[in-house]
Amino acid sequence: QKVKPEMDKLEKKYANKTDQESMMMKSQELMALYKKYDINPLSGCLFSFIQLPLFMAFYESLYRLPTIFEGNVGPFDLGVSPLVALGNGSYQYLILVALVFVVTFYSFKLNSGASMSPEQAAQMKMMRNMSLIMIGTAAFSISSAISFYWITNSSFTIFQNLYVKKVAKKWYQ
Repeated sequence: QKVKPEMDKLEKKYANKTDQESMMMKSQELMALYKKYDINPLSGCLFSFIQLPLFMAFYESLYRLPTIFEGNVGPFDLGVSPLVALGNGSYQYLILVALVFVVTFYSFKLNSGASMSPEQAAQMKMMRNMSLIMIGTAAFSISSAISFYWITNSSFTIFQNLYVKKVAKKWYQ
């Protein structure tokens, strides 16, 4: 938010310039702003990179536990994927797919950067939409146990981010 006015000036300065040299100068000035305010452009991706190996390890461990395939949580059989359940006429599994999609969407929306250039915002939106499509599609084929894990983990992350933002807002005022 501190950098936003300077980024807006930079956008106006290079608004109608599309040549290679202007784009390079714009990128260099943007990197100088990041350095001046000690901003790491990849800091938003850090949590995703940390979570991915943990998710893969959890995913693999669930498939090696036979008790998971025998357990139930309410009407949901933990070893069954929503795609298989839908083939058997169990439509309640669509709730899990919808919840995975909703918590992932809200998590992405909550973590989107406010101080981005229009090009960066458009690129981030495209990446977010592609990720949502991939995760929504994958939610049909993963077991219900993984879906429950995803929903719980994402919900915890959302509440944690909201709490941190609330505390930070009070602290900076």
